[in-house]
Amino acid sequence: MVYRQSPHQLTFESFGCGLSTPLSPDNEWVQLADVFPWKELDEAYQLEFPKNSGRAAKPFRMLYGAGLIQNRMKLTDRGIVDAVRDTPAYQYFIGLSEYQAKAPFSYSSLCNFRKRIADLSELIRNIINDWLRAKIQALVPFKVDVLITDATAIPVKIRFPQDTSLLNQARKNLEEMAIDMAHQLDVPNPRMHKRDAKKVWTAFSRHPKRQHQSIRKQVKAQLQYVRRDLRFINEFIDAGATLTVKQAVRLGVIRILFDQQWYMYEHKIHHVEDRIVSLQQPYIRPIQRGKAKAKTEFGAKIDASLSEGIIDIERFGFTNFNESKDFEKTLDHYFDLHGQYPDEVLADTLYRNRDNLKTCKDLGIAICGPRLGAKPKQVDAKQRRQDTDAENRRGAIERRFAFLKGSVGLDLVNTRTAESLAVKIDQAIVLSNALTLLRVFAIPIFISTTSEGQTYRFQYKFTTGTENMVA
Repeated sequence: MVYRQSPHQLTFESFGCGLSTPLSPDNEWVQLADVFPWKELDEAYQLEFPKNSGRAAKPFRMLYGAGLIQNRMKLTDRGIVDAVRDTPAYQYFIGLSEYQAKAPFSYSSLCNFRKRIADLSELIRNIINDWLRAKIQALVPFKVDVLITDATAIPVKIRFPQDTSLLNQARKNLEEMAIDMAHQLDVPNPRMHKRDAKKVWTAFSRHPKRQHQSIRKQVKAQLQYVRRDLRFINEFIDAGATLTVKQAVRLGVIRILFDQQWYMYEHKIHHVEDRIVSLQQPYIRPIQRGKAKAKTEFGAKIDASLSEGIIDIERFGFTNFNESKDFEKTLDHYFDLHGQYPDEVLADTLYRNRDNLKTCKDLGIAICGPRLGAKPKQVDAKQRRQDTDAENRRGAIERRFAFLKGSVGLDLVNTRTAESLAVKIDQAIVLSNALTLLRVFAIPIFISTTSEGQTYRFQYKFTTGTENMVA
């Protein structure tokens, strides 16, 4: 497959002339079109196309821009295709040269695009964040060397995992595999007692208020069914039967699930390392959060940092890692971006352990928050006000997390593969930074300060160039 450059785009004044309705310059997507460095992103995307022949791929701006719109409007792959077809502002944002009353791409192109840029997703995010950070530094007349760091979970839309339902689904998958393999070998279907197993599961599932003994009894029955079906599968494999790639992957997941469930059943426990919670998405793990809404969330976990209004990902994973161990790497990342360490770090109590406090002390960094150990009997009022102020300022990253989950589509991500989930998270991060840039600098801001008896007032507004700033 080859990649070719997209045609030159018209200005937004000329884009809607064919409709006799020009686009509004105040439209959110019209403003965002000039925020992203599309040329640099297009050059990075060309790394995925080493050949110079074949069918030309869709332009990067078209598909990546559609993904940003999809996150913002919380649409499906099919829904975003229809929305782009019917909305001129969307077509202008994705870089079309003129409005066209037909879908510029198919919904399957989005899935293939996410797979293709999975390896480049971090690079694309860094290019956009550096571009936005440079814009902020050029517009803001002062600099605040403050770093805020925290972690959050990104839940994925799956059915709530239950041991009984997972084992019942595994049993049905194994029965289908066994029948297919029996047909390959031209032998009678094995006697798996499918009707009895279905009757047992139906009787159990119709009682929502289940006792502990009934659940344990059902788990034992499903484990026995799965163990018997696995024995048939092994016999057919030894006889020369084969499975499709999809069935082989599912079989490997079921084997791990069976070992975990059998171990928990024998030891009468409800936790195990790297626990499988979904057969369709085996990479998902339970993330212990302890929040009021849900103590446990199922998906990915990110360790993020916020500086100069730009949020970035410091660590991404599907395990319930301890984010305090990434504190030194976060400081090093800040040093690589700004050439110096921050003057102040705002973090919650989990980050303020002895090792991290010693690191900040050696580097001359102030890390705000209550001291370790027991609370003093007499609380200093000044220190308490400082701690309260630091906690209030640390809330900026919490508000950004709420914006990511409430307005940019990370509240319940509906994806199937780990690569698509990583791309979705990166797109939400860069879109959040771009929207924050517009929200902060799209309106006039006045700053007044007094120095040596003189009062100085600054007025600035976000523009595409610094020459139009008013100071």
